[in-house]
Order: sequence, then C-alpha cells, then structure tokens
Amino acid sequence: MSALENARKLSREDVLEKIAALDMHEYGLCRDKLSECFERAMGESREEKKKPGVVAALDNADTSGVLLEILKKNPGKVLEGVAIAAYALGAEKKVLNIPEFASGLEEEETIKAAAEKFQVEVEIGIVDKRTSKGSALIHIVTAENLSDAFSGNYNPGIYVSVDDGELDKMEYDVKIADLVDAKSIKALQIGYRYYLPEAAEKTVEAAHIDNGVIRTLTERDCIVAETEKRLIDFRKQSCGKCVFCREGLLQLQYIQKEIAEGRGKAEYVDLTEEIGEAMTFSCLCTVGGISPQIALSAVKLFDHEYAGHIKRKKCLAGVCFSAETIYIDPKLCTGCGECIDVCPKDCIEGKNKYIHMIDDFDCDKCGKCMEVCEADAIVKIRGKVPKLPNRLTKVGRFKR
Repeated sequence: MSALENARKLSREDVLEKIAALDMHEYGLCRDKLSECFERAMGESREEKKKPGVVAALDNADTSGVLLEILKKNPGKVLEGVAIAAYALGAEKKVLNIPEFASGLEEEETIKAAAEKFQVEVEIGIVDKRTSKGSALIHIVTAENLSDAFSGNYNPGIYVSVDDGELDKMEYDVKIADLVDAKSIKALQIGYRYYLPEAAEKTVEAAHIDNGVIRTLTERDCIVAETEKRLIDFRKQSCGKCVFCREGLLQLQYIQKEIAEGRGKAEYVDLTEEIGEAMTFSCLCTVGGISPQIALSAVKLFDHEYAGHIKRKKCLAGVCFSAETIYIDPKLCTGCGECIDVCPKDCIEGKNKYIHMIDDFDCDKCGKCMEVCEADAIVKIRGKVPKLPNRLTKVGRFKR
C-alpha cells in the first residue's frame, strides 16, 4: 500500500496528530514544527477566506540547487508527499515550484508524469509569498519526509554535499569535522554563511546547513572573489520586485568587484554591513533576507583579507585582479625614463641610466608604462615576483 493510501486511511486530524507525534519539522530555513506550519497555513486561509493550498519548493534563497537531487532521484516520492500534505490540510491546489536556473532538467518528463499522477501543478520560478498566503509552503525535503513517514521509512537527518560532491543524508549528531579536513582549510561555507575552521566541531544539526552546502576554502581561495561569485548567483535568483533586494544585491556585488579589482575604499566594509543589515530586515522573501549573510560573514571574519585588498592592493590568495603585479625587469631596463613620464600615478622612481622601480602600493596596473617601454622591460604577472633592487642602481650593475 502506498504512503498516500496509508494516509487516507486516517482522518485528517489523525494525519496531523501523527506528524506532530513524529516531531517532524519543516526543512530548510524554517525549522518550525510541521504541524504548527500546517495550523498556521489553515489559519491564514480562513483569514483570506479561501481554501488552503500546498506549495513545495526549495527555499527561495537556495541558488545551489544541491537539494534538487532529491526530486530528480525520486520525483514520485516528493510529489506523493505533496499530496499527503494536501490531504492533511483539505487542500485542492497543489504546486511544485522549480527554480528558473534548474528548468529543463533531464528528469523533466519523469517529474511531469509524477505530477500528473498526484495532480500537482509544476511552476517555474521562485515562490511568491504574497500570492501564496494561505498555502502551506513546504520544502522538497519535507515532502519526501512525509512520504517516508506514511510508508514507515521515516529517518530524520540532514542532507549534506561537501565541495559539490555526492549528496548524503547524515544523522543529526554527525560532526562537520567527520566530513572535512579542518586542519587544511582557512574557512568553511556552511549553508549561506562563512565560518572559521573551528566551526567544524558543530554537528550537522546545529550548523543549519539549510541548502545542503558545505564548501571548504583554502589559502588558494580568495574570500572577496568567492563572495562576489555567490552574490552574482543571488542576483540571478532575485525576481527584482523588492527594491531592497534588487538594489542591495547590485550594490553588494559591485562593492566586492571593486575591492577584488583593486579599486576598493576603506568605507566599503562599513557600507557592506549597512546594506546587508538593511536587506536582512526589509526584504520580503529569503532571497533578499538571506543573501547578504555571505557578505556580512565575510567582512566580519576575514577583515584582514579585505584590508589587504583595499589598503595594500594585495590578494593573499593570488587570484584577484588586484593580485597582479607590474614590475620592471632590472636586467632589461635601460633607464630611459619613458615610463616615468606616462605614469598617471607617479609611482615609478628612477633617473637617467639607472634601473627604474615601481611602487606597487600606488600602482593601479593601468599598463601605460608597458606600452611605451621599447626594451620590453616592464612585466605584468600573477604570483611570485623575482628579486628586485630596493634602491636606485645603475643599469647593468644589479645582481640577483
């Protein structure tokens, strides 16, 4: 007998009581008891004077799509769980929302067939909470859990994918340190935030891995560059209807980009915090409310990396544009002075027949000096710079 048939053998009240007795909680960002979520939805539907509905989806803020693997592997189970939720609520309208970035899945036909079987509408895009008022908004994982609960296979746990690896369900007491090598990393991205390596001592339950994502960052990863990537993903996810979300994400991503490319200003860190906190409390859904957390945690925990980019124009990981270095090869420099004349920052020191030197602190890597150097002595590189003179030295006299 199927899970839905088992549920329908019970009254709606008994189904709700069983959900409460199993202490089932909503998955993702909302961790409320599922029975309370259903009661809240029924209360809202009465206020709105309309029948309750059920909407299953990822969290709007989830741009990784890691947890979509559950839907792709067993769409029938997820959609049966949606039908069970609808039965418990007495709901007619049942909807499965698939984010736009995941439209066109290979499993699309299988999902459509399962949706037709359980009379669930499939919509593309994030969930509009305003138009969905009066409906129970449940996570895809919650739907799977409901199906398992009424087939006798319910096994509570947290889904985790480490560094884009396979998605596995972990028991609540598993420590993150059991999944990653915390000694070899400088940071962890857990869910939507950065943490220091010691956070690996948290259990997967305490860590709130709301989207299933754990990423490890090493000394080769730049926090500024990684944060910009995540913010770009959030911008793509945003529907643009909420001003705080639309404009806030634009500004946060712009700030990260400016810092990464060597044009950062000291006030950008404070501005990140100001914009991020405003978004957290002012946006209408989790895209705007959660997305700034990655930037807020970055500037709080890795202020030294931001200071390096902004004050010293250095990227410790050597991956940002600001990590590029321009230097004058002392073996090739003729001491002609052409580069000095064209430098808009006046950051090249030298005199006739002496090896010229670039002050890397003020250099903005514009490349004008490279264009006029007939000796091709000016080099732009990423990574380690060879030994250079630290005082004016006559041409041909420098020894490495």
